[in-house]
Amino acid sequence: MPIHLPEGLRILEEREFKQITYEVMEIAFAVHNEMGCLFDELIYKQAIAQRYRDCRMELPIQVVAGTFSKTYYLDLLVGGGAPFEFKAAQFIVERHRAQFLNYLLLAELPHGKLVNFRGHLLEHEFINATWTRKQRTSFEVEDRDYKPMSSPGSDLKPIILDFLRDWGTCLDVELYQQAAVHFLGDQHAITPVEIFCGGAKVGCQKLHLLSPDTTLCISVLNDGLDRYEAQLRRLLKHTNLRATQWVNIGRKLVEFKTLYR
Repeated sequence: MPIHLPEGLRILEEREFKQITYEVMEIAFAVHNEMGCLFDELIYKQAIAQRYRDCRMELPIQVVAGTFSKTYYLDLLVGGGAPFEFKAAQFIVERHRAQFLNYLLLAELPHGKLVNFRGHLLEHEFINATWTRKQRTSFEVEDRDYKPMSSPGSDLKPIILDFLRDWGTCLDVELYQQAAVHFLGDQHAITPVEIFCGGAKVGCQKLHLLSPDTTLCISVLNDGLDRYEAQLRRLLKHTNLRATQWVNIGRKLVEFKTLYR
């Protein structure tokens, strides 16, 4: 299996999920009122787990493809199918939502609760995973503007399509990046690249290189692709690189494109 999940994981009926969520949030409010907002998230997590039955903490979700492996950890699972993600941050931001959605999609759980303890008032919201793995592994491929690299083992397309057909789209961009670099080889890890402005060197920026003159970019955009491509071309213009191999992994369309300087 490409994704290894904890034993006993199950999808709850809507009524059971709502009841568990209500009970856990009652405890979360009580813990927040008692302890305040200045502790680490692990403290709050343990305090809640001690007060509720059938809680499992730090459940591993292992994503595998060939020799590549990456493990994520779900903060709290209640009743075998009600996931919770806890934060101790100034505010809930989009990065927190995306991280939790990634966990839900991997675990094939339809919804969960994101809770932030740092504020004077407890911040919480539902996160819903509306796409099944079957839907996420059904996508189209566009590669008419893509030119494979000539060096052996450096063609992105078969590498990326191989793990996408196992894992599906809509997941964390860092997962896709790490898997691609793993299969391309360590020599393609992040490398400092000289940046120029007005003909003068202004510093270095670390980029993924496929070769000494070609960079790799993987994105997970569903809109705004033209704007993002324009920015990639501007970045390329301020380097001595020749090209960028860009892969955008959208929900329904995976696009491979070679951009030249």
